[in-house]
Amino acid sequence: MSNIALLFPGQGSQMIGMGKGFWNHFDMARKIFEEASDAISFDLRKLCFEGSMDDLTMTINAQPALLTVSVIAYQVYMQEMGVEPRYLAGHSLGEYSALVCAGVLSFHDAIKLVRQRGIIMQNADPDQQGTMVACSNIRLETLQTICEEVSTLEYPVCVACINADQQFVISGHRRSIQKMIARTEFRGIKHSFLNVSGPYHSPMMQIAAKQFKAELEQIKYNPAIIPIISNVTAEPYQPDRSVIDYLNMQMTMPVRWLESMHYLIGNGITEVIELGSKHVLAGLMSKITKSIMPYSLSQPSDLLILKNIHGRKNKLMTIRKNMLSKLVVTAHITRNYNPDSISYADRVEPLFLKLQQVKELLDNPGYELSEEEINSYIQMCHSILSAKRIPMMRSC
Repeated sequence: MSNIALLFPGQGSQMIGMGKGFWNHFDMARKIFEEASDAISFDLRKLCFEGSMDDLTMTINAQPALLTVSVIAYQVYMQEMGVEPRYLAGHSLGEYSALVCAGVLSFHDAIKLVRQRGIIMQNADPDQQGTMVACSNIRLETLQTICEEVSTLEYPVCVACINADQQFVISGHRRSIQKMIARTEFRGIKHSFLNVSGPYHSPMMQIAAKQFKAELEQIKYNPAIIPIISNVTAEPYQPDRSVIDYLNMQMTMPVRWLESMHYLIGNGITEVIELGSKHVLAGLMSKITKSIMPYSLSQPSDLLILKNIHGRKNKLMTIRKNMLSKLVVTAHITRNYNPDSISYADRVEPLFLKLQQVKELLDNPGYELSEEEINSYIQMCHSILSAKRIPMMRSC
């Protein structure tokens, strides 16, 4: 089992030229672009490669464009790398990319769905009274308190994305957003308006959420073949809750990205690969933790880096697996020099059952030991050898 999770970006990651490298190098990329264009009756390839940034940034265009490029990047990853991920996670719109790659949604349904999602979201704020602003160098509790003080039913504002420690996005009515900025800028808080066209993940999307639920109910959903982390719960989708519920709640509730990444950390993920344009999520991971290495696959040249890293890692894993095999035999057959038989029995005998289980795993060609398992089993063998107090170890 791999220790890799794949991440899919959301709005704000769009850029002119996105997906062009894949188009030039992979037949599959051309077919996916064509399928997307046919599904929404719109030349998506031309928009991504030759359109204006203003047109690409429009929600109705950005959402199918980002989904298409992420799905292409995933197909390229699986074709060229082939390492099955343990988890998928997408930021806001990126959750739809994850659903496609996990087999929950067909690409055809998903591209039509996010196009309609974009239309509904854009129509929810036709006069662009709302917006979104990134805020950094502030504590979450402080930001939430100020939001509660400034927000009203008519002019709401809330924390929409919890991206990293002291890096958040607020969303809501421009009047309240301006009050938020006025209250926080003197504290050294940094603000940056996002390249989006609506107040997403805020109460201003409630009407849009109701409209979109009707669209969600028309779609067929399949069981996920890879666990997907939900933006709303920061945990994998659960079988007792429908996909419709998750996606409908996502419209008005915050993206709990920081907690989602901590879920990956807590479940042994050591590498993440962002699939799509730019490197926004890889950059966030670098700020969140040093225990996970972030990579990106946004163009064919990124494959060279990933393959080199994967090749070196495989060689190292092979060396350590061979070391473990030798240690298992040594720990089992080496004579016990410990004169304290009771202490030895209490400390070592429970480990011999595990030692036999490790040997069976090593002999099983269908089971791939993870890096954490190999390190843990090597440490166990060292514990057994140390408890036996063999002369060589006493002199070291």
